[in-house]
Amino acid sequence: MSTEVRKTDRGPAGAAADADGTVLEASGVTLRFGGLTSLDDIGLRMRRGEVLAVIGPNGAGKTSLFNSLTGAYVPQEGRIVFRPRAGGEHSLLGRKPHVVSRLGLARTFQNIRLFGALTALENVKIAAETRLTAGPVSVMLGLPNARRAERASDRRAHEVLSFVGLLDRINELAGSLSYGDQRRLEIARALATDPEVLLLDEPAAGTNPTEKLELEELIRRINTELGVSVLLIEHDMRLVMSVADRVMVLNFGRRIAEGSPSEVQRDPAVIEAYLGAAAEDEKAAVAEVVAEAEAGHGTGADDGTGTGGSGERARDGEERE
Repeated sequence: MSTEVRKTDRGPAGAAADADGTVLEASGVTLRFGGLTSLDDIGLRMRRGEVLAVIGPNGAGKTSLFNSLTGAYVPQEGRIVFRPRAGGEHSLLGRKPHVVSRLGLARTFQNIRLFGALTALENVKIAAETRLTAGPVSVMLGLPNARRAERASDRRAHEVLSFVGLLDRINELAGSLSYGDQRRLEIARALATDPEVLLLDEPAAGTNPTEKLELEELIRRINTELGVSVLLIEHDMRLVMSVADRVMVLNFGRRIAEGSPSEVQRDPAVIEAYLGAAAEDEKAAVAEVVAEAEAGHGTGADDGTGTGGSGERARDGEERE
C-alpha cells in the first residue's frame, strides 16, 4: 500500500473514530526460563497512533517483552490482544511470528538481521511479497496474477526505500551499507509488510549523533505520515524523551513506572533503577561507616592493648620524662 493510500485511511473521520482506541494490549504476561522469571505479570496498553517507549536497565526484560508480543516467545501466563483498524481482536499468544506479521505487527531487531548478500531492493521486496496472494504455482508458471504481484512488490519496495531515504542505494548490497543505513534498511523492510504497529528494538544502537537525529525524524514521520503506532525500545534517553508520547519502565522483569516522559524522568523508582541507591541512602551508609570508624578509634580496638591506646600514650610519657 502506498503512502498516499495510507494517509487516506487515516483521514479525519477514521482518526476521530479510533483516537482513544487500544491497538495492542497485554495483561498478566509472565515469561519464565526454568527458574528465571524474565517477565513478571507485565501489563501494557498501547493507544492507536501513539509512540510508546519501553525503557529500563540491561536485563530488565524489554526484548523478552518484544519477543512475547511478536510470537518468538510464548509466555506461560497472560493475555496479548491486537485490535486492527478493520475491527475485531486477535489473540497473539502462541501465534507464530509470520502469522503475527500478517495480522499487522512488524519489528526490527537489536542485532541487525539483513540478508547481507542481497541488495537493498531485494531485502525489502522479500518483505513486501509476504502480502501478495500469488501462489508458488502461479509464480513458477509466470501467470498474469504472479506478474502483477511482482510489479506490486517492486513498486512497494521502491516506495518504502524512498520514504526512508535509501532510494539512491537500492542496488547496493545490504552488507556494504553503513551501519546507519543498515538500520534504516531494516526499518524499510518492516514497513514493507504494511504494519499497523511497528516495534523498534534499539534502532539507535551503534549510530552516530547525526544518524540519531535522522532516525528521530524518521520515527516521527512513520508515526504521523503513515499513521503507524510505534513501540520503541531504546537506551538513548534523549531520543526517547523527544519522540515518545508515553514511557513504560521495566526493571528485573517488572513494570515499575509508566507515564509521560517528564513524569517518568522524575519518578524515584526509575532514578533508583538507573542510578542505584537513592542519594539519601548513600549518605546514610557513609555516615554509618564514619561512625563505626570513629567508634573503633575511640576504643583502641586495634592497638592490641585493650586499654583504648592509653598504654602507648603512657610509654610515650615515660620516654619524654
